[in-house]
Amino acid sequence: MIEKLYESYDDNNYFVDSNKKKLAHDNLAVVGGMLTFFVFISIIFVAIALAFANGVTPYFKFFPAIAVLLIVFCIFNHFLKEKTFSFDVARVISLIIYGIVILSFSIADAVIYRDSRSVFFPLAVVMFSALYIDYLRVRLVFKLAIIVVYLIVDYHFKSRMLFTFDVTVAILALFASYFSYASMISMSLSRREDSQQLVKKSETDLLTGLLNKVSFEEKCDEYLSKKMAGAKCTMFIFDLDDFKDVNDHYGHQTGDKVLKLFSEILKGYFHPDDLIGRIGGDEFMVLVLGDMPDGYTERRCRSVLHELKTTQIDGASGITCSIGIVEDTQRMTFKELYEKSDKALYKAKEGGKARYCIDGVE
Repeated sequence: MIEKLYESYDDNNYFVDSNKKKLAHDNLAVVGGMLTFFVFISIIFVAIALAFANGVTPYFKFFPAIAVLLIVFCIFNHFLKEKTFSFDVARVISLIIYGIVILSFSIADAVIYRDSRSVFFPLAVVMFSALYIDYLRVRLVFKLAIIVVYLIVDYHFKSRMLFTFDVTVAILALFASYFSYASMISMSLSRREDSQQLVKKSETDLLTGLLNKVSFEEKCDEYLSKKMAGAKCTMFIFDLDDFKDVNDHYGHQTGDKVLKLFSEILKGYFHPDDLIGRIGGDEFMVLVLGDMPDGYTERRCRSVLHELKTTQIDGASGITCSIGIVEDTQRMTFKELYEKSDKALYKAKEGGKARYCIDGVE
């Protein structure tokens, strides 16, 4: 049980830490929606109270709370609604508004129903969990603060028995709000993880786990559009030589193993920040971001060629690849890099395969 509570606390901290900017906007947006809803309900309530004044005289004691609500609503919509705030500032604004609204109506409820158990306040505490997202410790301090204020008022208007009952209900509401909030955070994290998995699947090649053709090109375009003039990048195209023969002689399962092996070789020789993709059946591309030491490109190509050629899979051995390379400092587009590296690849093939060419020169 304690371990589960700690996990939910840790999940909550992680969720808030990784979504502060969005939460600042969402929390204030929900505050605006809450105020609008309460104003709408209050207008209906006032209309009914005025229409049936003789039968609902006690309910006029809600009017001060409604007046406070209208003032807060006007201030929010005129001075706060369209502005952008940091997470900390949005927190202060949100908690002040929630505190004012909850306490105004809860105190009015306690004054009117002195001989009844509290209903509005515990419901408001639980509903708060569904409306406002923040660190658990911040929410706990806020709830304890409004519980203390409310119970001080409640103590002066109700009998000891009803007061004891309201204290019990407030504590139960506090626990219920914790578990409902923890469940909500858990579901949010689960949905985000599912969404991330779907995005990853849509961007990657199912066989090798590398970027697929579409996502590789998109990420290259994104990087190249931000690359400053003079900054260097290097594009590699790798094409397995006579790969059809591997499939014909050893079967497609062996061919798939070769493709998986080659993807692992590429991941082993290139940095995790480099973009690596499978753009065709036996064709792979790599975009290296930034400068490389002199001669590093050639050494890397020789290492890839050597490891691939000396590896044996299901009897298939001596597998080679051809490599086309282009280096750029002029902010070429992806299409231009692709065309130049493809021409270099063609020259490598024409030169006897199992070799590399840099920008059309061996």
